This record gives sequence, structure tokens and C-alpha cells, in this order.
Amino acid sequence: MNILSLDTACGDISVSVIKDGRIYMSEPVENTNGKTRSTTIVPVLEHLLKKAELDWNELHALALGAGPGSFTGLRIAAATLAGINSGLKLPIYHLSSLAITACQADADGPVWVLEDARAGEAFVGCYQNDTQIRADVCLSWKDVAALSLGHFCCHGEPPVELNGWTRLPLTIDRSAALAMETQLFSARLNTAGSDLPVYPSPTYLQLSQAERNAHE
Repeated sequence: MNILSLDTACGDISVSVIKDGRIYMSEPVENTNGKTRSTTIVPVLEHLLKKAELDWNELHALALGAGPGSFTGLRIAAATLAGINSGLKLPIYHLSSLAITACQADADGPVWVLEDARAGEAFVGCYQNDTQIRADVCLSWKDVAALSLGHFCCHGEPPVELNGWTRLPLTIDRSAALAMETQLFSARLNTAGSDLPVYPSPTYLQLSQAERNAHE
């Protein structure tokens, strides 16, 4: 399987290519307030495909860090893959961005991923090794404080004190973690089988400001 994976949920562009089991990873490409991301993604993808000595038509699947995460990052990544796949019609793996972060922590026991979603909320997931312990959800930070204490990881700094929690460092490059999660997803498909979409669909979990206003 030749698979190209893209994730921008945490503010940086992370890309990996898997070619016959061998992994190729992009160098970190920092986001500048969302201004360069849309124009930078495609050259990064093309550079990595060239490094792996692959053409677009030699890919078997695409993978997206589907969220939850930055609204802007998720939309731009999804739109990029949608444009690329308009002609290729490849199956698209939808990967949890929280699962990718959990892979970055490289821990044996259960790991909570607690990412600040702003507006007093957090994106929350719990993983152990290759298994999802708790489905990804959006909770208030007050509800997070009521969860069972344990080890957690995240990007940036939580906006509240997490007394009793132990923060784990992110020791694995996100592009490497992206490749790991892509391989795990592919292995599960080989075991269970599944019909996959050809159009990317981000996982937001959180209402947009417009939706909040409509509810109010």
C-alpha cells in the first residue's frame, strides 16, 4: 500500500508517505497565523512524494488528520485533499487527531489527550497503546477536572490548573505519529474491511460561533 497522510489540526503541517511499508516524513512546517498553510501544503506533499519516488497515480489511499482541532486547519487540509482526490478517487482514511497526539506521547498506560478548544472547552480523548479507551468528545474544562486523574498530553498550555494530573512530553515527531496511526488504521481495515469515503469530512465536535449564536 502506498498512502499519503496529511494533518494540520494542531497548527503545523505534518505529512507522511508510506510506500510498501517504508515511511517518509516531512520536516516540520510551521503555521504563520493560517496565512501560508493553504499555499504551502501542496508543495510539501509533492516534495515528499518525489522523495519517496512516487507519482500521484501510484497512491492507493489518502489519510486525513480529521480532527478535532483548529477549525481553519481542518477545513484547509480537507479542502486540499478534496481537490487532489477529485480526479484520483482514492479511499480516504479519517484519523483522529487526538489519537495522533496520543501516539506522540509514546506511553504504555492510558493517556488522556486534553487539547484546548477555547471558549472554556477542551477536546478530550483517552488512548492506551493502539486502542481507543474513550471516544473523542468536547467537554468544558470544569468537566475535565471531574474526570479520573491520570497521565495526559497536549499541545500548548491548558488554560486551567490540572492538579493531580501528570503531563507527558510529546517525544515523537507528529509526522512520525501520523504515519503510525495511518498504519494502524490500514491494519484494522485489512482485518475488518470497510467501505471508505472518497471525500474528506472533518470532525469538529464543537459548535462554530455562528452555530452558538443560532442556538442562543
